[in-house]
Amino acid sequence: MNRRDLLTGKYGQGKLDLKNSKDSLYAYAKLLGSTNNAMVHYSLEGTIFAYLPNGAQKLIGFQAILKGVWEKIDEDSYSYKLFESGFFHHLDSKNYIETFDNPITNKKNQLSNIKGGPYKTVIKPRQLDWVISGNDVWIQEPKTRMGHFGVSESTNQDKQTSFANTIFKGKISELNDESSIASSIMTYNYISPWYPFFEMDDVDGKMYWQAVGKKIQSWFDVPKSMKTFLKAKQKNYFESTNPWSEPTSTLKHFRENNKQK
Repeated sequence: MNRRDLLTGKYGQGKLDLKNSKDSLYAYAKLLGSTNNAMVHYSLEGTIFAYLPNGAQKLIGFQAILKGVWEKIDEDSYSYKLFESGFFHHLDSKNYIETFDNPITNKKNQLSNIKGGPYKTVIKPRQLDWVISGNDVWIQEPKTRMGHFGVSESTNQDKQTSFANTIFKGKISELNDESSIASSIMTYNYISPWYPFFEMDDVDGKMYWQAVGKKIQSWFDVPKSMKTFLKAKQKNYFESTNPWSEPTSTLKHFRENNKQK
């Protein structure tokens, strides 16, 4: 790579070697977010299943907008802040709901909104496990987490384990072109203990969150139901590079709202 390539943005155009750690970092940033300073969003739609001893059962739907605020630090590193905002909805509708008639417990649940971030990460060149098939390329990110999933985060409770696996898929040709942002399809799978607002502590089982989303760049691409939710509950979320500064998560957001009642 020469200085002219850097100035024109033709970073290894047509010559990306994903086995090279610097090329791999560049491709990773471009696929997930951006190789320049930019704000990138994913529109995500999914279903939560209840994993019960007698099998899986569809429980509720959800939608989310994931926001990544990307910054290029230098040729060898990037940083990004992640936010998420979203809501739950009935399986036969895309409109957000605040209460839910739980078919497993036959109780009415007072739901939380989905809210998380900012989560800040700095990435540097490293070997990544890319999968390539023709012009298609993807990478998966499995993560095991441990935490408290109860109504309160008590040190008297045992920590429980959850597992998430996120897959990002794109095109080699787009990673090699002159743009700083490549299109991307995101597949999200998450197995967790029951979230407390579903009030199923006495039910043997777990939750399985499954969703698919795509990278979007304009308000025009946001689903109508999500636009309605954001206008009502999280104004300026889509436009802002810092919609809130105090770190939170869906669990923390629920607990704080629960204390105020």
